[in-house]
Amino acid sequence: MQLAEQERPRQVTLADRIAARFVGTVLTIATLVGAIWYWIDPSKAFWVSLSVLVVSCPCALSLATPTVLTVAVTYLRRCGVLVTGGQVFESLNSVTHVVFDKTGTLTDGALRIVETRCLAETEAADVLALAGALEAGSSHPIARAFTGYGQTLKVTDRSSTAGAGVAGRIAGIAFRLGTPEFAAPDQTLAYPGDGLWLLLADGRRALAWIRLEDRLRPSAAPCIATLRDLGCQPVLLSGDRPENVASVAGQLGIQDWRGGLLPDDKLRHVRELQAQGAKVLMVGDGINDLPVLSGADVSCAMGSATRLAQTRADCILLGEDLNQIPVAVNFARRVRAVIKQNLTWAIAYNLCALPLAAAGLVPPWLAAIGMSSSSVLVVVNSLRVGRRRDD
Repeated sequence: MQLAEQERPRQVTLADRIAARFVGTVLTIATLVGAIWYWIDPSKAFWVSLSVLVVSCPCALSLATPTVLTVAVTYLRRCGVLVTGGQVFESLNSVTHVVFDKTGTLTDGALRIVETRCLAETEAADVLALAGALEAGSSHPIARAFTGYGQTLKVTDRSSTAGAGVAGRIAGIAFRLGTPEFAAPDQTLAYPGDGLWLLLADGRRALAWIRLEDRLRPSAAPCIATLRDLGCQPVLLSGDRPENVASVAGQLGIQDWRGGLLPDDKLRHVRELQAQGAKVLMVGDGINDLPVLSGADVSCAMGSATRLAQTRADCILLGEDLNQIPVAVNFARRVRAVIKQNLTWAIAYNLCALPLAAAGLVPPWLAAIGMSSSSVLVVVNSLRVGRRRDD
């Protein structure tokens, strides 16, 4: 929140520039008005010039945007969305496509081991111990499924390949766990069935298949439906097998989906959407999503996401409720509307008040009331955006 409040969005910078130039313009106008009235009626020259200076309200211009954004950041935090970048509201209100990762985002990420098929003379307990040792220390949702397995085994030369799997040496033997192309590149192995399967192999042979199970988040379907109502197109990009991604997309009614993608593939697809004029919101949770989180117009990380993913995101879901995403998109549009109202009022007030003051129709005391009232009105209207209501 501190980062979001300290950052100065383009809207604030533009308003400040206008206000700075406005002050110089008002000083020039006041000088000219004083000279003209000194020639017409010297007794009125001073108080008319004073009225011109007082009645002008650059404060309203400068307050129009930052006040709304400060209230908006606090409101979204109460709704469960932590804003970390000041540009979030500018970007969210123009979003046309919302890109989701699958595992840990649309699904709950609480993967469970449901089946182990040994391909060699190994025991299921040994297979799970080896897999747990290889996955130890990783923050990926798949790794959490193996928590508690293989704690006594020591792994050296551990490495991870994004979208493929993990590797390491245990007791001097090289093991790999992941996709069959990664774990056993010298063999042609087909997945034994539907679902999320991992292959464990050593340097010589495939040892076992391990099937994991994941579930959709309860909030996934209503989130997708609400985004469609807001005019945003949902997109599903995942590194999982295409058939698994197709199943999730079918359940949620997502027509634009891709499976079997590496991180660079996800980023490439987002770039293609942006080249077509789309404004993309990316929602992800893992290290594999870092490139696309950085490349999207605006990004959101799950509350359970890796720390690195959270640092690259513009906002973070404090809980696991995906329904807060359409709430944030809809709220950003409301924020834009209130900013426009504030700027319109500030400009209209000055355009009306300055000529009246220059004509000698506004005494200084009334000019002071008008100037103060203009600023108060902007602040009150800004506070209105933070009132809770059904989104």
